[in-house]
Amino acid sequence: MIIKSRKVGNSITVTIPKKLNVPENAEFEPSVDSEGNIFLKRVPELTDEKVKDIHQFMDQFKPLMEKLKDK
Repeated sequence: MIIKSRKVGNSITVTIPKKLNVPENAEFEPSVDSEGNIFLKRVPELTDEKVKDIHQFMDQFKPLMEKLKDK
């Protein structure tokens, strides 16, 4: 199967055929190697546990951020 890039607005778009079963709204991190090959690495979804850990981490620094916000 061959696909072709095309211009959409100010971007170049490459569509992913439906038969590859990529879910809608999946997030990917793109990269390009020295030969111009494009790679898409799937970004794992955040679990509820990871979101909770992030909020706990941010809450530790909330007092400091409040002090620094007006400086």
